[in-house]
Order: sequence, then structure tokens, then C-alpha cells
Amino acid sequence: MFTDKQPGAKRVALVGCAALKSKRPAPAKDFYTSALFRAAYAYAEKTCDVVIIVSAFYGAVTPKTVLHPYDRNLRTFRKSEREGWGVRTVGEILPSFRPPPQLVIVAGEIYADALLHGAHWHNLPLPEQPLRRIRGCGTRVKWLKNNTPLSTGRRREEEDERAGA
Repeated sequence: MFTDKQPGAKRVALVGCAALKSKRPAPAKDFYTSALFRAAYAYAEKTCDVVIIVSAFYGAVTPKTVLHPYDRNLRTFRKSEREGWGVRTVGEILPSFRPPPQLVIVAGEIYADALLHGAHWHNLPLPEQPLRRIRGCGTRVKWLKNNTPLSTGRRREEEDERAGA
């Protein structure tokens, strides 16, 4: 069962990794090189309080964590293994947040489903999933670019305008 979002909860983006990777060790935010990853990371950085990158191999990592080349994808996991990965990966981030965070899953469907299972298992609020009904890499990149604020300050100004302030 999902719980209610608690006042003061941080919005924590879980950005899915990508198949296109650096051939050399690099910080996680630079390690993944696909257009979709870059757009998802930019969106998360502008719309959430914290960005965590999730990887089938490394689990949950900070953007500055140096990653080494690997070849693992949740698509090769059985459903129970994916769900176990989701529980472990969500569990890795929980000790850093009080109250429990509001997760924002910015990842492909297989990763998102596993992370959703992990959030449910840990009794967190229902995660936001902005890409949930958007199909296709190009369509997702376009949506992310169109919905990424130019700056945090501009985002607040736009929110104030909508609120009539």
C-alpha cells in the first residue's frame, strides 16, 4: 500500500540508466550518453530536489559517483529479480531522507515498474511517473525538453503566475 506524501518530503528523481555508455570510467551523470538519458537528467535536475541515477548493475548512485563500463540490463532479469532489484534500489536511498521522499521516476517502463514495486514494498507515497504514458524514445526526449524549465528561478515565476501571484 502506498502512503500519503508527508509535509517537507524532498522530491527525489530516479533517472534510469541507458544502454549507450562511456567506454571509460566517468561520473554517473556523464557516463550515460544517450539523448534520452541527457534529457531525463536535465528534466530531473530542474524539477526535483535531488537526482539519483539508477542502474541495473550499480543500483542507486549519485551523479558524481564514478562508474566503470559494464553490460547489464533489467530486460534480462526475470520479473521476481526485477522486483527484488527495485526493492533494494529504493531501499538504498531511504536512509538519506527524513521524512520519506516523494519519488519521481524518470525511466523506461521495465525500470519504472521495478522501482514502483520497490516504493510500494517500502510503503512510500505513490511515485510520480511523468513518462508513464509516453511511448517511443524520440517522443520522450521531446516531452522532456518541452517540460524542462529553463532555470529554477523561471520555474518559480511561472508557478507564481499560474497561482495568480
